Amino acid sequence: MTTHKTITKAGVSTFAFFLVACSLRGEMQWDAPRIVTTNCSGCHRVDGNSQLPYFPRVAGLNAAYSEKKLAEFAESPTPPVDELLHMITSRIDGHKSVGNNTPNERINMLGMAHAVKPEVLKEAVDWYAKQTPAPGRGGNTALIQQGEQIFAKGVPDQHIIACMSCHGQSAQGQATAPRLAGQNSEYLEAQLVKFRRGDRKHAPEMTMEVRELNSDQARAVAAYLQSR
Repeated sequence: MTTHKTITKAGVSTFAFFLVACSLRGEMQWDAPRIVTTNCSGCHRVDGNSQLPYFPRVAGLNAAYSEKKLAEFAESPTPPVDELLHMITSRIDGHKSVGNNTPNERINMLGMAHAVKPEVLKEAVDWYAKQTPAPGRGGNTALIQQGEQIFAKGVPDQHIIACMSCHGQSAQGQATAPRLAGQNSEYLEAQLVKFRRGDRKHAPEMTMEVRELNSDQARAVAAYLQSR
């Protein structure tokens, strides 16, 4: 019990320190490169082409979508103590499973959206929207071809519409539908699992569209999009 309380206090203190640090960052008058270097680059890199497979690539990501996502994080409550403890201990144990944000990802984004001023976040959003996405990465040819068919034509027998109808013919994104071309496949696959489970409640249309998508199909779509 003592150990549990000690870890809990340490975890809450860590989260509180992160919020304070973000708040101080938000008070500074910095230009966009310094803002993203200080607040964002650890996960997404300065150029937005994250090499960490479980974090999204945000180079060239449409600003309208990024602003919408950050607003949703800002409106979300900070995690209760028990959830925060689980997130921190999971991070310590190195636990990660498909369909869940890594613990530090959620802590970081909640802290950032709650503590950094909107106008500062807007600078970061605009910076990343202007960055050049890295080229796509190859993989299993058969899997990529299967994913391309699903992206372009859907799966009519399963009542799954073509992904391109919202995300664009080249997966470049449209309005508040995000760019998916070149995105990390592990991240994409995890998000598709979350949509299927109904965990990402901000986009009920996605939950409806992918609820019949099976795991193999999700993996194929993710592989295809990473190759773009």
